[in-house]
Amino acid sequence: MTYDPLISRGVSSMLPAPKSYWHATHKVPSVPPLNKKINTEYLVIGGGYTGLSAAITLAQAKQDVTLLDANSLGFGCAGRNGGFILSGSGRLSLSAIEEKWSHKVAMGMQGEFDGAVDLLKKRITDFNMQVDLVDGPYLKLAHNVKQAEQLCASANRLASNFNVPSTPLSSKDLTTRFGIKGVYGGVELEGACLHPLKLASEYARAAKELGAALFYDSPAICIEKQKSGFLVTTPNGSVSAKHILVATNAYTPKRFHDSVDNKQFPVQSSIFVTAPLNDEQRALTGLTTPVSFMDTRMMKYYYRVLPDGRLLFGGRGAVKGKDANNATEKQRLYNAMIKSFPALKGIAMDYFWSGWVSVSLDSMPRIFVESETSGNSVKRDANSIGYAMGYCGSGVSFAAFAGQRLAQRMMGTSEVDLSLPIYQSPLKTYPFSKARRLALHGLYQWAKIAER
Repeated sequence: MTYDPLISRGVSSMLPAPKSYWHATHKVPSVPPLNKKINTEYLVIGGGYTGLSAAITLAQAKQDVTLLDANSLGFGCAGRNGGFILSGSGRLSLSAIEEKWSHKVAMGMQGEFDGAVDLLKKRITDFNMQVDLVDGPYLKLAHNVKQAEQLCASANRLASNFNVPSTPLSSKDLTTRFGIKGVYGGVELEGACLHPLKLASEYARAAKELGAALFYDSPAICIEKQKSGFLVTTPNGSVSAKHILVATNAYTPKRFHDSVDNKQFPVQSSIFVTAPLNDEQRALTGLTTPVSFMDTRMMKYYYRVLPDGRLLFGGRGAVKGKDANNATEKQRLYNAMIKSFPALKGIAMDYFWSGWVSVSLDSMPRIFVESETSGNSVKRDANSIGYAMGYCGSGVSFAAFAGQRLAQRMMGTSEVDLSLPIYQSPLKTYPFSKARRLALHGLYQWAKIAER
């Protein structure tokens, strides 16, 4: 049984953890479910990066905070993503943000994106987190001449307008360094990667050490508005809270709360991990050191060399959750790897799993609080509900930053620049929600033909 946000009524605590490489190489701590009635000032619903980061921020401010999650630690994106640390979120580049709003807004958004990476690295240091952090180049690769020109032009704009360092790469540069086929150029940027499930465990440890109360395997069945706040019911308990922070992102059920229903489109991403590359394969591919890649093919392929010498390779998955493990989906992803690295033909696929990515209608994430008044503060006597979601797949650093910002907004601090678009308005509602997957299926079929 696979959880599907557009079909399933909610995340069941009975669903098993994904059979990912991350779960095979790290055992998450067991966190007990809620089995009583409790009261709290702030209730965080969702125990991934966003929720745990919000809990850390609230606990650091000496606030009374409780966190609920429907399944075990790392069941969702925190135990399924590729572990890429990127400065950015959503699907709009800084140049696109500049064109749509202004240079000032784009600079403000760059500050948020870079701040997310800084926050992640600061917490790793401050809490002595053991997350297998590795620095290494991040390469964006083009698969035709036009895309190569666009990548280089984009890199030049980032360097001149936003002081983002990058190095243009020709086809010869790439084929000299790597045994890679079908590339016409690209750009090299600073990059880093980590073990995403270990990061979730370390966030949970930090939140608990700071005094947050964590309860997993405790799905929020009902959110009821009351005079004094909210009553949230779980299978074996309940929480009375003054404020609620929704941090469920792509794993939000189709009917959960009016503030988030139909506000994001969950898209499936699949990943496999190979057997360790042998000496000959490493020599032929050039995959000998920590390096991560993203390429311009329409199915959004991304890949990285893991510390133990395996290759992680991911991309868009099946349209429906029930089709995630189909042999054809696995073969399509495997073929995409072989197209780039022919020397790996025949290497075993040791792990394969899928997860959901939250896509917003306008390609921008949101960190929004419903009861806010104009200005930079929330009414302190108001009962508020807020959410952070819509990261479009770039969430390892930004999801935690969004959790921090959501907590800051809930507390009414003045640290958030509310003039930025991710804070100004709620997520847009998706129209014709039932037709979304039909359109996605058509796009994927066209993409598969185009990539042949």
